[in-house]
Parts: sequence; structure tokens; C-alpha cells
Amino acid sequence: MTVAPSPSPGEPALDTQRTPEQPLPLEGVRVVDLSRTIAGQLAARLLAEHGAAVTLLQPPPEASRPGRVGSTDSALFLHLNHNKTIRPLPEGGLEAAVRQYGGDVDVLVVSDHTEAATAARLAPHVLVALATDFANEGPYRHWQGSELVHQALSGSMHYTGLAGRTPLYGAGNRAYVAAGLFLYVSLVARLRTAPAVGCGGEIVRVAVHEAAAAMEQNFSAQWAYSATIAQRGELNRPKGRIRCADGWMTAFAMEGRLGELLSAVGADDLADSPLFSSWPTFMHNVQPAFTQLEKRARDHSRESLLTAAVEHRLVMSPVRTPSELRHDPQLLARDFWRHAELEGRKHLVLGPMWRPATYEPEATAGTPRNDHDQAPPRPFVPRLTSRSELLQGRPRPLTGVRVLDFTTAWSGPLATRILALLGAEVLKVESTSRMDAWRGPAKTATATEFYPDADPGEHPYNRNAWFNAQNLDKKSVLLDLKTDSGRKHALDLCRDSDLVITNFTPGTMDRLGLGFDNLCRANPSTVMIEMSGFGTTGPLRAHRAYGQTMEAMAGITSLIGYDEKSGPLGSGSAYLDPMGGLAGAAAALTALLHRDRTGRPQYVEVAQREAAMAWIGEIILDAIATGTDPVPNGNAQRGAFPHDAFPCRGKDEWIAIAVHDDDQWSALCTELGWQDWADNPSLQNLPGRQASAEEIVQRLSAATTECDKATLAHRLQQAGVPAAPVQNGRDLFEDPQLRHRGWFARLFHPAAGTHEYAGLPLESAGQLLQPASAAPLLGQHTDSVLHRAD
Repeated sequence: MTVAPSPSPGEPALDTQRTPEQPLPLEGVRVVDLSRTIAGQLAARLLAEHGAAVTLLQPPPEASRPGRVGSTDSALFLHLNHNKTIRPLPEGGLEAAVRQYGGDVDVLVVSDHTEAATAARLAPHVLVALATDFANEGPYRHWQGSELVHQALSGSMHYTGLAGRTPLYGAGNRAYVAAGLFLYVSLVARLRTAPAVGCGGEIVRVAVHEAAAAMEQNFSAQWAYSATIAQRGELNRPKGRIRCADGWMTAFAMEGRLGELLSAVGADDLADSPLFSSWPTFMHNVQPAFTQLEKRARDHSRESLLTAAVEHRLVMSPVRTPSELRHDPQLLARDFWRHAELEGRKHLVLGPMWRPATYEPEATAGTPRNDHDQAPPRPFVPRLTSRSELLQGRPRPLTGVRVLDFTTAWSGPLATRILALLGAEVLKVESTSRMDAWRGPAKTATATEFYPDADPGEHPYNRNAWFNAQNLDKKSVLLDLKTDSGRKHALDLCRDSDLVITNFTPGTMDRLGLGFDNLCRANPSTVMIEMSGFGTTGPLRAHRAYGQTMEAMAGITSLIGYDEKSGPLGSGSAYLDPMGGLAGAAAALTALLHRDRTGRPQYVEVAQREAAMAWIGEIILDAIATGTDPVPNGNAQRGAFPHDAFPCRGKDEWIAIAVHDDDQWSALCTELGWQDWADNPSLQNLPGRQASAEEIVQRLSAATTECDKATLAHRLQQAGVPAAPVQNGRDLFEDPQLRHRGWFARLFHPAAGTHEYAGLPLESAGQLLQPASAAPLLGQHTDSVLHRAD
């Protein structure tokens, strides 16, 4: 299914369908996937999805390890590899494979630093790509990673769960998926480099640790600004969960719409009650207010509440389980599900993370799309600048690209921040009447922890840590898009821009006269990315979407919690928002490359809920196949024990410990001086340890409670046990590995002062890219940009 925006009444639709002269974006790119990692195989899958010819050289089966794919008959293998040509790894391993295939490929994806060095030596003309748990320098370079370890280090785990209870790491392999997407972004940016004489030989690296940290930058930004720490279970935002007749709902209340929220749950009579009488009163009583809402919702089904939410334009959605997604009406209406053949059998698989209008992702490169589409594709000739050129200060991959940014809050601004770091000029279009939500209140701030020294100042909208962290390297242009002059200026800017990106509700840009057809009339080579919550078609196309509610609809919320009885909690920080941002950046880079190859405009929609489903794709496919949904179970993970957080010295201080095999259990016992357990044969296998779970947890908790979490984590890692301190915002800001890597950039902001801002896992010549300027003041660049446009 391809989705394009509808033309305005009486206007011809722009022809954006693929023609014989239009190859797929990565058609002609040849990739050999030698990786055994989730991140590497995901990056290669995305390359295949958008036209590359990808061959996976499958090694003999190996024991299951964190971050690795393992069994070829697993849902994870299907999810990551259904669109690749699969062959056995040649005898002789990686060196034999590179010698056999390396002379005729553009990209080699490998698993570790040693393999990368070997591949680069044997195939110096090729881009070598890899994602590893940690960078090959710094104090963590020899650490073992796992999803639990990475979420503990990232700050996400500290903030997920309930106050006074154990922090929760989440679900799935989100850190590894983030790394795979960043690796894909880096590769496509590199492949897009302008044609000229040159060679490859560059190793494109992403550290999973850094990718996970990039997803949770608000915690370190808050510490840098106000020396305060975001606390698990805090109620400083108007969000909550509601138990109803047949499950759970998530909701995000909005100022000025409390009456509609009450009507949706049949509680109009509470409108004049103290809890709902005013917005400030509601904000000071979020938890008891949601308790009252839940009492009234008990008689309503999830679907009836969703219908009311759509009708009243409320941010409220049901918590879907993974298996329920198979028959979700919105997904069915959008023809989301696909079938793929693997090993001679047809399998159900998820649809793409983003949908271009001009081609169907995963269409076979070079295969005619219809009887009239018979011309051979043009060859792909990437310009691969050499490492020496990069070291001599070559421009960043998107230098010369201009982006018109109509996004707000987290997901969209993260997408454009990635583009800005890669060298694009990003013009953020803003309005004084409807500012970016992350700038905060225009006058009176309801929370002070997001401002320098906890002082909002006279203009708090220029001093908010969250906004300033996500809008580095951008320019702010004030336009009132409700006026003719504002729309004219916007179209003038579009005329000179390469890319327009928005995360408005579908239809908003069309109503403003800035829909895709109008943009193409102003600029026939424009690229437009629309990042909606649920897509531009289907019954939920206009449904309001925030991170928490999209996460609930994607099946993720249902997996995170302490147990089935207490119900799903979801991630603490609305993890889906940065998921959407990464997908938006990846879609934009792919579309720019496609525009460059074809000379034709490109339209792409990123339905963020659908993109996020890919992050737990294997869980969804397994649940659908078995008819059994996983239930919240704390930090437990199949195949590992102990696998949890344990208390350490200090208030709300924890260490995460993940024992995945018998050797790690033996190392844990030896390091803690438990020789009696190290020698106990009944505990030397997983079933035996699980049978003694209560005793092990009690003894381990007693052993960790007087220890410093960071010191103990280093001890255990040196002994061969995956472990990490559960880091809060201060710890993340001071993280020694990130400090060693140059993760933070010190920048001056004219209203907020000088602070350090967290980075992104994007490199050039082996060095992390650094932003050049702080976030803009509201409207700071209006005059200079509009004057240049004139």
C-alpha cells in the first residue's frame, strides 16, 4: 500500500508514483551482512527495505547472548532478516567471506571491532559498519552489555516504575534497535555524499551504550540546568492510567479540556468538584483526580473510551497487547501487515517503519512493479570520500541541505536535530500564539526544575532545558501561518528548501495551504516528511497522539510493569517519542537520497505508532503465532537469572545485574565471596537458580545494600558479570565513559547561559560530531532568514 496526501478539490494530484526512470533509493547498493547482532542485522534489513541487495552470511548456530540474534527459527530472526538473501558463512569465517564477496560490495556489516579492522584491511574500498555494546575506548570498553545494562546506564530505568519500588528496565531490545537505526542513519548519510573521485575504507561505528543514552537526554539536561533529578513515579505532568471494564487506558489531560475528559468517562457531574475546578488545582492533584476518573471508567470498554477520545479530541488511548495488534482496526484499514517468504514458508511480518508515496518498501530492487515498468534501473554510484579527506575537514554529509522544520515537542525536533548535526541548515518555524510545547509556558511556569538554577526568568520559553537540549544548531523563524503573509513567507522558504518536516495532525498542512501539492508547485524537487501519530489514513488519522498513548497502542506499555495484577505502567519518559524521532530522521535521509537519484519530489509518512511496533517486532510476531501475550513481570527475562535491580548505598540507588549463563553465575559468586554457592551443583544451571529465586534475591540484596553502585558495577564487570549502576540524571551527566568520549558539548545560550549538552552517536572519521550552536531564542533569526529569502 502506498499513501500520498489527497489533492485539494479541483486540483490535479502530483504524480509521485514510481516510473521506470526512478530506481529505489538504495537500488544498486550491494551489502553483505556478516553481523550476528540485533543492531547490525536491523540496519541491514532497513537497507534491503529501501532497495539494497543484502546477503546475510549466516554462521553456525551459537548460544544465545544479549544483543545477538541466535536461532534462525526465532521470531527475532524472521523480524530482522525476512527480506535478505541468506547463505551459509563460508568455511574460513569472516576472512574467507570478505575475500569471496568483498570485491563486489559497497557495505559490509560486521559484529565487533576486530572483525571491522579485518574487513577494512581486506576490502579498503568498502564501507564497514558495526554496532557494539561500547566504544573501543574509555573505561567501559571491555564491559559486557545487555538490554538491562544499557537501560540502567541510560537513565531510562531509574525513571521507569513506581516511587519506592524497584526501577524497571522496560521490554524488548530497545537499546539495540536504537543503535541499529542510528547505524542506518549514518550509512545512508555516508552513501548520499556527492559524486566525485574517491574511495571508501571508512568504518562506521555506533555504540549501543551511546544510542541508549541519546534516547534519554532530558535527564542530564535537567541536571545541567537546575541540579535536580527526575524521580521515578513523580506526578509533574498531567498523565495517568485508567482501568476500565475490559483493560487499561492511558490518558494525558490538557488544559482547557478537562470538561471533555470528564464527559468521555461519564463524569460530567465532577466538573465543579474541587479536583477539576481549575487547571492549577488539577495539576496539584493529578493522582487523586485520575483515581476519580478511573472509578467512572470502570463501566466503559476500551473501544467506547477510544471512540469518545476521538470525538472529543482527547489524548487517551487503550493499552493494546501484542496479539491484539493483529486485528487492530487502524492497522487493518491501513493494510499494515505483510507476508514474507523465508526458508520456503510464508510468514506474517510487520509493515515498514515509514511509507514513501513513490514505492513500496521491500519491493525487490530492479523488479518491474507493473507491465509498463520494464526499463533497467540506473546503477548506484555512491561517492565515498576517503578517511584522509574526512580528517582534512570535509563538509558534513548534509552540508548545503536546508530543512524547514514545522515540528514540536520531542519526536520531530529530535529528527531535525539529527539532520542538523549531520550538517543541514534547519529553520524552525514558530509562532508566538502557539509555541513549541517544550518551550513551556509563555509566562508562569508550573514547574521550575527545567530552568537554569530553577528560575524560569522573565522569558521562560527561552530557558527551558528540554527545548534547548533538542534544538541545538537550529534557527528560529516566527511566522503566523494563519495569515496570508505568514503563509506566503512559508512558501517562499519552502521554495528554497530541500526538506519540509512536520509532526502536526494529518490535514493541518493542507488546511494551511502548505500541503504537498502546493509545496511541489513552489519547489518541484521538494521532500516532505509527515510524522503523525497513527498515519494519514484510517479511522484514527485525526486521533491526538502523545508518546504515552502511542506507546500504549503499539503494544509496548502492556509489557512494562511489576506484575499482571497491578497492571501495565509503560516507560517513565514516553520512550516512543525518540523512537519516532529516529524513524523520522531515517525516513528523511532516505527520501533525500531518493530525490537526488531521481530528481523528483518525495512524500513520506511516518506513522509513529507503526514505527515503534518494529522495536518489539519479535514479541508481537511471537504473541500472534502462539496466541499468548507476555504479561508484566518486573525485570525478569527468559533465559537469565538473577536479572534485576538490587539496592545499593544511598537513597534510591540501585545496581542492575544480569546473569545470562552458568559462567557468569560462577563469577558472581566468586566475586561476592559466596564459595558455598559457587560449589553448589544445584545452582549451576538456570532451572536450579530459578527454583531458589527468593533465597538468591534476598542474599544478593543484602550483599549490595552497603555498596556504592558504580564501584560494585566495575568490580562485577571486571569479574565477567554484566552489571551497571542504575543511573539518574546526575550520574548520566557525570558518566565516565560518556565524558571520555566527548559526549557533552559546552555551549553558550544568550538567555540560559553556558551549559553542557548531551550528544548523539554520529561520527565522522572516528570522532563524535559536535553541535556548533545552542538552541535559538524564540524568533531569533526571523529577520535574517526572511531578508535572505527576499
